[in-house]
Amino acid sequence: MDSKGSSQKGSLLLLLLLVSNLLLCKSVASLPICPSGAVNCQVSLRDLFDRAVILSHYIHNLSSEMFNEFDKRYAQGRGFITKAINSCHTSSLSTPEDKEQAQQVHVHPGVKENEVYSVWSGLPSLQMADEDTRLFAFYNLLHCLRRDSHKIDSYLKLLKCRIIYDSNC
Repeated sequence: MDSKGSSQKGSLLLLLLLVSNLLLCKSVASLPICPSGAVNCQVSLRDLFDRAVILSHYIHNLSSEMFNEFDKRYAQGRGFITKAINSCHTSSLSTPEDKEQAQQVHVHPGVKENEVYSVWSGLPSLQMADEDTRLFAFYNLLHCLRRDSHKIDSYLKLLKCRIIYDSNC
């Protein structure tokens, strides 16, 4: 195996270890909502929202850590951020830009039939032999994950505010 192939495998191995460390070794355990063996267990909507907000916040923090670590180790001086600004496959989804716009959205906007959503098409780029192409694909994937997890975290908190506290928060 030549040194380029070895370098590529080393980069992928390091990335795999990074992701594994952030996702698996953070000593986060999923706790059951109901005691084991409980029959007819009922959980309040407030408790469900509390749990969902904690988890979404945690996922956003992890995605930010992964992005920042990848950026620091692999993307410095490569100009990836300028290419990644509007390149998320979820960018075409209509979402409010800020809290004020989000508060104007109806809680039940209705179902849109025959809505076409874009799908992520970055897998071939992750498998390319060219290191810059591959690194940008990982960078963009982590950039989009961080961006989308932040939106989900923010909208979930807003939804909790609207439903649980009748928008008084």
